[in-house]
Amino acid sequence: MGKIKYIFIFLLIGLVDLFAGNRYEIKSGIVEYEIAGNAEGTEKGDTISGTSKLYFKDFGNLELTDERIVQTIMGEKEEERTVSKIVNDKMLTADFNDEVIYSQKLVLDEENPIQNIKTYDSFIQMGAKNLGTEEILGYKCDIWQLGEDKIWVYKSVPLKQISQSLGIIQIQQAKFAVFNIDIKDDKFKLPPFPIKPIEEIIGDSEAEFPNISPEQEKMMNEMMKEPKK
Repeated sequence: MGKIKYIFIFLLIGLVDLFAGNRYEIKSGIVEYEIAGNAEGTEKGDTISGTSKLYFKDFGNLELTDERIVQTIMGEKEEERTVSKIVNDKMLTADFNDEVIYSQKLVLDEENPIQNIKTYDSFIQMGAKNLGTEEILGYKCDIWQLGEDKIWVYKSVPLKQISQSLGIIQIQQAKFAVFNIDIKDDKFKLPPFPIKPIEEIIGDSEAEFPNISPEQEKMMNEMMKEPKK
């Protein structure tokens, strides 16, 4: 089995109204998640575990996610850390291996709508099914199903998600959440790495593989959409 990649990205990448309004229906918040997952049909019991912290203020126009993942792949453990920051319509993602920060403009992600802004109207537009409500940490959440994915949302802030991708079932659930509080600016700091536009990475890939097929090019571009790890 090929290397399992951690696909679950809890960044809320733009819907059509991303730049026309607020990303969240709450002014500010801190949410700490626990992550667990496993791969179906694997003999070695490949698993994923980890934590994620979400900080946001100004209704999500400023946001930072700090994610730490441990993957057990064919009996071997790998650790990954991803820190991503959103400022208005721009996302910055820190790569701790190469010690660089990749920047990109947020765009509509039609092929992975579960990552889009999670307002009630956006779920309806995506054709999601409302399954009712459930309390998580005392917050009343709407439960939505979109394909095989389920997500629990409190005022557009996700507090739980069950997703399936590449044979991996993953659960990310909030273990702590507090809203409408003052958050210090140091919570939104990135490491002091140089910043590099993501377009340069895509350009380098095209130069390195000038004869790739359209299907291969599409696959590479899809990979480039994901924050670098």
